[in-house]
Amino acid sequence: MDRRPHRSRKFLDRLRRIATSLMISIALYPIVLVGVWALVMIGAVAADLQVPTDTMPLVYGLVFAGLTVALIDLLGLGSVVLGLVSSANLIEYAQLVVPGRTASAVDFMAGLAGVLVGALLVWAARSLVQRNRRVEEIILPGETGDEDCKATACA
Repeated sequence: MDRRPHRSRKFLDRLRRIATSLMISIALYPIVLVGVWALVMIGAVAADLQVPTDTMPLVYGLVFAGLTVALIDLLGLGSVVLGLVSSANLIEYAQLVVPGRTASAVDFMAGLAGVLVGALLVWAARSLVQRNRRVEEIILPGETGDEDCKATACA
């Protein structure tokens, strides 16, 4: 009897993962809105300080990078990337209907870049930690090596 999962089961598993990621995306939306509110506040302060508006996409990207780094361990890579990218997209679409606001492809790309940079930072940090663990395992003797060394009185 064939024990491999049927294609329909694989399809349902993928569909379930996508649905879960979309639900997480919806759950992340309020968190992203808080980040956007912070951007608006920073923008108001920047306007008072006469900071060039060209720097706002950089701040926007940094907010998304920070959210990615903060949430990736809690929710997983796929869910966070899908959730934050879709949230950045929804924010830009929402600005189409808000009077006095305009949607900007530059802002969306800044959010996308922020998510990617945050994910790459987490990946790099995890790689370094794993590499250090492997180096420690090679350099430091294990428990049995220490016992053998103590029994033969090696220094």
